[in-house]
Amino acid sequence: MTVYVSMLRAVNVGGSSRVKMSALQEIYESLGFVDVRTLLQSGNVLFRSGLKDRGQLAKRLRQEIERRLDLQIEVLVRTLAEIESIMERGPVLSPRADMNKLLVMFLADVPGAQEQARLVAWHKGSEMMEIRGPEIYLYYPEGIGRSKLSGAVIENRLNTYGTARNWNTLTKLLEAGRSISES
Repeated sequence: MTVYVSMLRAVNVGGSSRVKMSALQEIYESLGFVDVRTLLQSGNVLFRSGLKDRGQLAKRLRQEIERRLDLQIEVLVRTLAEIESIMERGPVLSPRADMNKLLVMFLADVPGAQEQARLVAWHKGSEMMEIRGPEIYLYYPEGIGRSKLSGAVIENRLNTYGTARNWNTLTKLLEAGRSISES
């Protein structure tokens, strides 16, 4: 069985889409997924499944969350192996770079060349942005708070939705996923 990491978009952020992690765990287990674990309060759920189609997994999860919690929340799913690869092939940053300022935005789709070009042409800030397939590495040297390169801007320019996780959270997801795969 494959270990998956699912990331819910815009959960428990700014008072909207409040979801208890215990409720999410129950939903995942009701769908027959095993070794279900939540991480932090931001909609990160790890689990095992014999299903291979990530898109179908995300659709089932989205539908069940809407049915049981009456919330329309996008769900992005990656395998543990994909998370590991994303972290191994991360961007080359200065040795002095603050890893707390590095995020990965997981996209629902691989953006088209035209959309990517539109985002790159628009971007004039100090942030580092590296689009690699359905993920974007984002480094905010001055912090994310004042940046104009927000998730909403990225989604709008790329014509897809996504959710971002910081490097620390990805490290924790990888560790939790490895403990599931070793059990």
